[in-house]
Amino acid sequence: MRLTPGERRALLFLLLVVVGFMPPVTNLANRIEPFVMGLPFLLFWAAFMILFTSACMFVAHRIQERTDKR
Repeated sequence: MRLTPGERRALLFLLLVVVGFMPPVTNLANRIEPFVMGLPFLLFWAAFMILFTSACMFVAHRIQERTDKR
């Protein structure tokens, strides 16, 4: 199975999301302090990564569409 150039670029954005949820990264965020917007840092990190996932998937979709149309 060969990937198109758009799919390869989209997978890079997916990789960013996966790495953000991996234990080595979440272990760095596993702290009670500092509080960010009243949330412990790990809870803020999880909420941020959920929003970041949506943004990355939107950008990946746009890149794949634009690249594959060419």
